[in-house]
Amino acid sequence: MGILQNLKLWENNVTLIDERGVKVIKKVPRAMPPNPWKIIRMLSAQNWLFFLIGLMAWTADGYDFNSVNLVSTELAKRYNRSLSAISLSITLTLLFRSLGALIIGMSQTLLQVATAYAPTYGAFIGVRALFGIFMGGIWGLAAAISLENMPVEARGLFSGLLQQGYALGYLIAAAINLGAVSKTSVGHGIIFFVGAGFTALVAIAALFIPESPIYSDREQRASAKARYSFFWKDLKLAARMYWRMFLYCILLCMAFNWMSHGAQDVYPNYLKVQKGLPNTKASIATMIGQCGAVVGGCICGYYSQFLGRRLTVVLACCFGLAMIPLWTIPSSFGALAAGEFFLQSAQNGAWGVMPILLNEYAPPQFRGVFPGTVYQLGNMLSAPAAEIQTVSASAWIVKGKPNYSQVMTIVMCIVFTASGLITACGQERLGSHFELVKRAGAEENIENEIKELRGVEDEERASDAKVMRTQIEYT
Repeated sequence: MGILQNLKLWENNVTLIDERGVKVIKKVPRAMPPNPWKIIRMLSAQNWLFFLIGLMAWTADGYDFNSVNLVSTELAKRYNRSLSAISLSITLTLLFRSLGALIIGMSQTLLQVATAYAPTYGAFIGVRALFGIFMGGIWGLAAAISLENMPVEARGLFSGLLQQGYALGYLIAAAINLGAVSKTSVGHGIIFFVGAGFTALVAIAALFIPESPIYSDREQRASAKARYSFFWKDLKLAARMYWRMFLYCILLCMAFNWMSHGAQDVYPNYLKVQKGLPNTKASIATMIGQCGAVVGGCICGYYSQFLGRRLTVVLACCFGLAMIPLWTIPSSFGALAAGEFFLQSAQNGAWGVMPILLNEYAPPQFRGVFPGTVYQLGNMLSAPAAEIQTVSASAWIVKGKPNYSQVMTIVMCIVFTASGLITACGQERLGSHFELVKRAGAEENIENEIKELRGVEDEERASDAKVMRTQIEYT
């Protein structure tokens, strides 16, 4: 379907893989999903195991990334640098995450310890850049292992729950910052030591879970050389079929990551520097905001099974736009905390749909690499968000203070609007049974892809011939 057809969100035209494993396009009537408690009871013990390991990994990822955001003012004092110089570490972490999405790694434990002990600003920046590489492989695999083993009816709700691992990680980091940083001899270093232990725990837990059923098929009819050949052929065919979707998803993830980092990365500095709140109240406000993020993500994930993924995101973005004044105009702690709660519920509500949306958009046999790669490439394109906001606010002085509020207002108006429009232009793939497609390199995949590509080529030739006939008749 074309963009104009996709924009008719009220019609719920869906492109999906049905229960027989066949790709179809049809109009799907909207039906309320089962009660959340019934959905939770659908999961088997194995479903829960895979989901929880994915959630733990993403929570550790969220904790590790946001640990720097929460103590950036302390780091600036330690290294005698400006806040904009410290925000460069955030930019580099995001830039190098796209590399990590391809090479994977679990060296975050050592790098968190290295962050705490970094003796100079140069060492600190280098460690965080390396950290970005190894951080990059987490999200895509966490989403894949959690959702490919999930009943189709449960994927919306658990997509929302999974994405809240990031908010939960931020919440834990904020709690450590609030309760331990000022009370230990190592100061802000404690936040990195706890992160190192958390990441190590997740890595150890991952060693003891079984492989996802899609990869545990022991039937090997071909030799290793033949299997590698089939894999690369499958990859090339999938690339021919999905390159447009790949580029679209990068653009989508760029908008979403601008939305996330624009709303979160400089927020603690905004409260402490422009609003004059002490570190304790700034930490409490971020914790309240992340509670809102968890609530919004779960609600939007659940209702995306009824409204459709795209319409849910569009509504969340509209709600976020309406909450921006409450987020930036007040000066009292209570009003600022309320604005943070509602704005984070909106932006993370949209994000709650993203894990399942990208899994439905991905080539089914390459769900392990496609979502994570497009997500991190989008992250790379949004990497300067914190630095741009910090530099812009520092250059826009109002009453002797950096004007974070106006900068954040402008950024969030743009990114909420862009995220909603880009999402609306995409396809709806609600309810796709992508788990029925065999692992990468399966001969059945290759045969189906060749048939589909031939069908597309035949349609294009027929369309070209029709245009030529029309032109001849006209002349």
